[in-house]
Amino acid sequence: MSRHWKPETKIVPGPWGSAEDYFPRRGRAGGGGLKLLNLALLIFAAVFAGLIGAFVWHSHATPADEARPSPAIEWDAVQAVPRRAPDAADIEWERRSAALDDPQPASASSGRDQAIRAAFGYCHSGGGTNCVVDGDTFYVNGAKVRIAGIDAPETHPPRCAEEARLGSEATERLHALLNSGALTMTSIDRDRDRYGRLLRNVAVSGQDAGEAMIAAGVARAYGSGRRSWCG
Repeated sequence: MSRHWKPETKIVPGPWGSAEDYFPRRGRAGGGGLKLLNLALLIFAAVFAGLIGAFVWHSHATPADEARPSPAIEWDAVQAVPRRAPDAADIEWERRSAALDDPQPASASSGRDQAIRAAFGYCHSGGGTNCVVDGDTFYVNGAKVRIAGIDAPETHPPRCAEEARLGSEATERLHALLNSGALTMTSIDRDRDRYGRLLRNVAVSGQDAGEAMIAAGVARAYGSGRRSWCG
């Protein structure tokens, strides 16, 4: 260096400060802003990466409901034929079907065909369970029955001696007939007569009781009403 050289500005004698002291204040402020920007970018990148990771995990994860096994399908709930409320016709059909599957003895007052085997006695006065009143009337299982289509002589009281004789014979004949086999009764167009007795066609072991009494000469066809047996 020439000894004639002189610096343009005055040289400050030492000691000197750090290099940063010689940067203008504008340069130092600019460096701090850069650091904040970098920090914000890092935070944004971390948040973005977290969102991406959560989306990827959710798309591959199995929901709890899908992970559990599905319950077995109930037959009645899904595949069974739906049932409707039964109407009156359905109830009657079921009742008749049950009666056919498990038949019960019918009562004398039911009017249905029935086979009854009983030991019959006599009940000339008052009622009874199984007994004969006269040649066309008897009790069975406590029900008073009038044989339809025939008329037998009166016995309570008879209107003459001949009627009394025929009435006693008719009573004995019906008593023997009812005790000879199984009794079957079927209803007719009328259920009861004017005295409240059940009107029934009666058969014993398949033989029509009314026809048997007529054939024996101790009863006759009813026709239009009762007729005298006194001649």
